[in-house]
Amino acid sequence: MPPSETAPDVVESARWIARVLEANGMPYAIGGALALAQHGFVRATKDVDVNVFVPAEQIQSLLGTLERAGLSIERDAGKKALDEGWFSAWQGSVRIDLFVPSIDFSWEALKSRQRLPLLGEQFWFLAPEALCVFKLLFFRTKDLADLERLVQSPSPLDRAAVRSAIAGMMGEDDERVRAWDDIVRRFGRTD
Repeated sequence: MPPSETAPDVVESARWIARVLEANGMPYAIGGALALAQHGFVRATKDVDVNVFVPAEQIQSLLGTLERAGLSIERDAGKKALDEGWFSAWQGSVRIDLFVPSIDFSWEALKSRQRLPLLGEQFWFLAPEALCVFKLLFFRTKDLADLERLVQSPSPLDRAAVRSAIAGMMGEDDERVRAWDDIVRRFGRTD
């Protein structure tokens, strides 16, 4: 289902990058606002977020694949990917943020990804639990707002798994755990 407030070129760029990664045997999952839409909450976006599940020694291969496919990649993308776990590329005017495994949880996100429809085709998306964990790690105002909506979504969501993952990484006393508990208490569906 295409997000109605999202520019068609963003959805097309997501489909395009997914096809490129699949054709080259690189496991991926679309995240961000496009994954939110798949899990019941539509919000506008101007970019594409994609997790690419390749080990550090395959980053250069990933960059070469993307360049050959026609993406413009930010300067020092390889170093940024290794140091920060992500980098940006552009397909025309659409920015694509690519996240590579920088924490062990990334490999859990690979195992739980879901094959879902987007404009008549099937693509890999982050599972709602993985999306929640990543949003808690980023912990920006917009991520907290997205989490409020995700816990209200009719899509199934294992709230305990999200809490366990974030508490396991950050500790029981971390502000992210407290924020998650508060969001679930205030906005969680009870049916």
